[in-house]
Amino acid sequence: MRKVAIIGAHGLYANYGGWDQLVNNLAEGKQNEDFEYLIFNSSQSPKEVISPKGVVVRRINLKSSGFMGLFYDFYSILLCYFKVDTILFLGVQGMPLVAFLALFKKINIVSNMGGIEWERPKFGYLAKQYLKFCFWLGLVYSKWVVLDNEHYFTFVPKKYLRKCVVIPYGGMIDFTLEVSDKLIGKYPFLQEDYFLSISRSLEDNQIAEICEAFVHSKHQLVLISNFSKSEYGNKVYNKYKDYRNIVLINGLYNKQELDLVRRNCKAYIHTHTLCGTAPSLVEMVVSGRPIISFEIPQNRFTLNNQAAFFDSFNQLEQIFDHSDLRKYQSTDELKSRYEWKKIIKMYEASYQEAE
Repeated sequence: MRKVAIIGAHGLYANYGGWDQLVNNLAEGKQNEDFEYLIFNSSQSPKEVISPKGVVVRRINLKSSGFMGLFYDFYSILLCYFKVDTILFLGVQGMPLVAFLALFKKINIVSNMGGIEWERPKFGYLAKQYLKFCFWLGLVYSKWVVLDNEHYFTFVPKKYLRKCVVIPYGGMIDFTLEVSDKLIGKYPFLQEDYFLSISRSLEDNQIAEICEAFVHSKHQLVLISNFSKSEYGNKVYNKYKDYRNIVLINGLYNKQELDLVRRNCKAYIHTHTLCGTAPSLVEMVVSGRPIISFEIPQNRFTLNNQAAFFDSFNQLEQIFDHSDLRKYQSTDELKSRYEWKKIIKMYEASYQEAE
C-alpha cells in the first residue's frame, strides 16, 4: 500500500475554493486501491469528518490561509515527509522545506503550482519574491508538475517542460433542485432574467468594474462573492448593494442552491484576469449556460474559444443587445474535458509515473 499525502488545501470537505473541491473529489472518487491518501485538515475545516475508504484525515489546529498558511504547510510536511511515498502539493509555498529535507531522503513530489501567484496585487514585494522562488523550487524538486492551464507553459523554462502536465479542475453541476415558491422567496431574481458572475473578492477579479458596468444598464446582475472576507470586498458591497438591478450575495455555499442559480441565469460573465483554469468557470461550462468572458489567454484556453470575449466592460451592453447568446454555450466535447473521472485518473497516473 503506497501512501500519498495531500498538502496545501484547507482539508477534506472544506468549501473555500477550487483546491478544496479537488481534494474532496480525489478522496471520494479514488480509483486505485493500491494507495492510501493522508489528508491534512486545518482549523478552518469541519471538525468531524467521516472519510471515504482508503483516506486518512489528520487535523492540525492551524489556519491554512494567510500568513499562518505557511506554517500550516511546513508543519504538515514535517509530520508526513518520512512516512509517505508521495506528496501532492496544492500550491508550492512549502517547497523550501522540501529542498532541505531532500538532503536526507528523496520522495516523489507531485506539485500543482496553482498559477502565477506573484502577479496578484494583494501580495507585497517580499511575498512576490518568495512565491517566485517557491515556483522555481517546485520545478526543480518535483518529479511531476501539474499546471491547470496551458498558458502557464510560457512561465516554465524549457528544461523543465518534460515534467509538466496540464490537469484542469473538474466540474459537476447538481440538477436536482427546481425553482419553487420557497426558493423564489429566498432568491427573487430566479423568476427574472439575470446575468451571473461569481468571484472571490480580489481586485484582479474586477468585481467593482462589473458592478459599475451595470449601474446604468437595463439588465440585472447577480454577483456572488465572499465580500466580507476582504476590505476590497466590503467596499464594493457597500457601494453597490442598494442598486435596484444589482444583487450582491455574500457567499453562497449550498451546492444545490448555487447550481440552481447557475442553471437559470441568462448568461455567465467571467471577469478573472490572473486565474488559470478557474473552477467557477469550469462549473459554468458544465452547466451549459452561455458564457461571456474577459479576454485573457487563460480564459481562452479554458473555454477553447467557445464564448463571447470582451476586453472592456463598455462592450458588455453591445454583447447583451446584439448577440444571440445561445451561440456562446459550451459544446459537449468541451464539457467532457472537465469530467471529474478523467481528472482523478490523470492525478493518480501522475503518482505512478513519478515513481
